[in-house]
Amino acid sequence: MEAGLGGIIRNTPVVTRLWIFLVIGTTTLTKLGFIDHLDLYFNYGLIFRRYQFWRLITCFLYIAPFGVNFLFQVILLYMTCRRLEEGSYPGRSGDFMFVIIIAGILNLALAPFFKVFFLGIPLSFTLGYLWARRFPMVHMSIYGVLRFRAKYLPWVRVALSFLMGFSAYPDFMGIVSGHIIFFFLDCLPELVGKNILKTPNFFRRIFGQLPDNQGFDPIFQEIIQNNEQENQIEIENENQFENENNNDNEEEEEEEEIVL
Repeated sequence: MEAGLGGIIRNTPVVTRLWIFLVIGTTTLTKLGFIDHLDLYFNYGLIFRRYQFWRLITCFLYIAPFGVNFLFQVILLYMTCRRLEEGSYPGRSGDFMFVIIIAGILNLALAPFFKVFFLGIPLSFTLGYLWARRFPMVHMSIYGVLRFRAKYLPWVRVALSFLMGFSAYPDFMGIVSGHIIFFFLDCLPELVGKNILKTPNFFRRIFGQLPDNQGFDPIFQEIIQNNEQENQIEIENENQFENENNNDNEEEEEEEEIVL
């Protein structure tokens, strides 16, 4: 058991490992009474009038009290964050951390409009949405019962929130911020030929990543090409499926007409 857990921890990418550790650690400290969760939530007045600047960070670290919802959210956070870091940013922890910071700033800007004060779930949802858009054709399942492709993951998570009786506002907020991030990271570079959210070289050095002096990051070009190929395959498959359905419908109509 310990060897298995140790292996999982060692094989988890560094940014995902750090985030999960901070989330579990923060929740544990609140459970033990060392920290009051009311000192962690996001509040513009307390931040800028009473100078409680730590809330800009702690609001992302407290997801929920210990319980079923906390376990559910931590599992989703681990899965989506790890898949995105391994799939899009292997060996590029600086780039991935920079994306998380940009996504966090965007969620801070959206929070007053959605009236969401603990932003860990929206930020997790943002990264999950980004992964789902980059790898839309990946097959997924929930306990082997509900099977779907990754492109439907955000909406499946919204449905699960409704079914479990939780508020869907953080989920919708994550979808909005995720779509904005996806546009600036993946769509806009294809249009203008340049990544305007390019990670600063000093930030990459902090995480031991080699600086990239090129104007257009090769990884984004690779992602764009992969997405184009996947989308083309998806379109062809959908067209083929529609044609088959149309043929089946025509045959059924002809049989009904013969019966009638």
